[in-house]
Amino acid sequence: MPNSQSQKIIRGEANEQGWVNLEVIEGEALMGQAPSADAQPLLSIIHISDLHICDAQSPARVELMDRFADPHHPMSEMVPFVGAYRAQEILTTQTLEAMVRTVNSIQHGLHSKRPIDFVVATGDVTDNAQGNELDWYFTLMEGGRVHPDSGSFDLWEGVAQRDPQKYDRSYWNPEGTPEGCEDDFPRALYGFPMVPGLTDAIRKPFDATGLVHKWFATHGNHDALLQGTVPPDAQLHGIASSDKRLIALAPDLDLGQVFSGWTMVGPAAYASPAGGTFRDQSADPRRQFNEPSDWARLHLSCTEKGHDGHGLTDENVQAGSKHWYRDIGEFRVISLDTVNIHGGWQGSLDEKQFVWLKNLLADPAPQYFILTSHHPLHSLFNDYAPTGADRRVAREELEEELLKHPRLILWLAGHDHDNRVRYIGSEGINGFWHILTSSLIDWPQQGRVVEILRDGEELVIATSVFDHDSPTDLSVATSNLEEPTNLAALSRILSANHWQRRKQNEYFNDLAAGEPTDRNRYLRLPIKR
Repeated sequence: MPNSQSQKIIRGEANEQGWVNLEVIEGEALMGQAPSADAQPLLSIIHISDLHICDAQSPARVELMDRFADPHHPMSEMVPFVGAYRAQEILTTQTLEAMVRTVNSIQHGLHSKRPIDFVVATGDVTDNAQGNELDWYFTLMEGGRVHPDSGSFDLWEGVAQRDPQKYDRSYWNPEGTPEGCEDDFPRALYGFPMVPGLTDAIRKPFDATGLVHKWFATHGNHDALLQGTVPPDAQLHGIASSDKRLIALAPDLDLGQVFSGWTMVGPAAYASPAGGTFRDQSADPRRQFNEPSDWARLHLSCTEKGHDGHGLTDENVQAGSKHWYRDIGEFRVISLDTVNIHGGWQGSLDEKQFVWLKNLLADPAPQYFILTSHHPLHSLFNDYAPTGADRRVAREELEEELLKHPRLILWLAGHDHDNRVRYIGSEGINGFWHILTSSLIDWPQQGRVVEILRDGEELVIATSVFDHDSPTDLSVATSNLEEPTNLAALSRILSANHWQRRKQNEYFNDLAAGEPTDRNRYLRLPIKR
């Protein structure tokens, strides 16, 4: 198992077009004070987040919005990173398969040797809140036959097109340039490769391994909202399953107004497709957006491996809720649903859930509390609620409440697509550790092992990131497109070269991978009684 204690995958030197190859170097030891030899292991967790299983052929996607943030686009300086299109988003099912195989190879904690107690996936398990994405994700996690294709099973109908009538230079077209067309921008300007046969290979069915460990699921904004931002309505439902794809906005549309509707804080909306340009493609009713109870109902549907609802219960289905808790040994694991269903990609809690949380934390029975959520604390500022709706609880109120509970020791989250470790509160007085783990769609595509040990009068949290076990060389990754781990390797290589990240120099500084203190580290807390 390629954990970053034994080896580290880094981005190499950029060529004249900014393209980097990946390199493998010596790993990183855990920073901080290690636990003593007689420390008692209490819990071993594997944390993955932001899987973003994507139907990249869906007409409900809005890739056309992404080009305005490309470094070569004249509007680039006015438009931040958009994230509505990534070259590697066509490879998400194979990337999760590679990560599942790697997670299965981890049988115990890396430090304590305690067997893995559970895996938790902290949200954005899908990319566009569609029913077929949810089915693919669940089959990949549980095991079974996955067919990651939609619309026509006879041809690729996403934005990477070999048909000259549908070809668009703004997208990476791995099959090459159609006759009479100019090379696409990713290959012409940013050094992206050709990979003939890729758009056929990614659609082929394969047998998913499925997790061997008990696993739990936490709800994310991309699991409920169009592109993680907009509540689905009747018009959007129609677009998702239709036979038309919007490929250009109306020429007289005010782009400032368009981007003002795509917001961190609701209400949120996309521009009307009226007056835009469409192209034909195959319809597919499986692309319908998930209903409020679908997410919970699917997780309750399989008990063959004793996974017991993956955290959720029948009460979740009846109430349309996604928050849950489970008691595991000395720990109470509480999973929050931080999605603001009224729109906006940042989060908050509904008031009923906040009352539920306070009651759970007041229970004297558990020795320790662990929170999981999709959004981290600093992203919980989307308190928008339409007139007549219950108020939303934001970060200041939530943090004030959490710091009243000394048995809360750890909060696992995702959403930001980076590795990060922070302390919430005042060390030595009150507080807990807040750990974020990177996504599987953006660089560096890592998971994390989190181990908790009792060491005298202190708790030690040992945290180590790990990579999915896939090749790092482009020629190896493209040598056999039938192998899912090779396609996952290509996804990681593409993610390390995302051209929009280059303009802000984010990836060259490896901010997504985090500082050394955000990866492999021993964290300490006094035992609170």
